[in-house]
Amino acid sequence: MNKKGQTLDMVGGMVLGVMVLIFLVFAVLYGISALSPSTMFTDDASKNATANLELNLTSGISLFAAQIPTVFKILAVVLALSAIVILIVYVRRMQGGGMQGGGL
Repeated sequence: MNKKGQTLDMVGGMVLGVMVLIFLVFAVLYGISALSPSTMFTDDASKNATANLELNLTSGISLFAAQIPTVFKILAVVLALSAIVILIVYVRRMQGGGMQGGGL
């Protein structure tokens, strides 16, 4: 298999992995919200445990969501640098220079 096919397989696997992760997060959130008003727990300790679990989960998600803009900024910089490098390599190949000489 050529490098282009390997890259497409890797990107496809990453996209699938992210989709599965997002699905699992929503499934856990749904499960926690379904347990919250549950009547299957009868004593106060169990109700407190469920409430604490829900509170910890929502606060953890809030803290993670606060970090998402920083992650996207880092990804944007990496993407911009990658695009510049790919453009430089493409221009050199179109000029017939290949990958010889100094620099990129």
